[in-house]
Amino acid sequence: MMTAIPLTNQPQVVEIAPGNAATTPVSIASVAFDGVGNLTVTLSDGTVLDPVPCAQQIAAAFGGVALVVVDANGNLLANGKPVGKAVAS
Repeated sequence: MMTAIPLTNQPQVVEIAPGNAATTPVSIASVAFDGVGNLTVTLSDGTVLDPVPCAQQIAAAFGGVALVVVDANGNLLANGKPVGKAVAS
């Protein structure tokens, strides 16, 4: 059997005092594939998270065998590994 504790509306005291400013929330600064197909995440405070092996998992989720992307420099990557160069025509 459970005993219920009666609820009360007792006044509460909150003290507001000067102190340090709140820190800026941490956000994701960048996400990239490394040379072996791992996802690397860098946070706004400079923290680099452990690599996450995911290129093949993402490809498999879409029914494929390789995740193919082109980076800002035109490098063609399959599962995060360089496989060529893309040229716009």
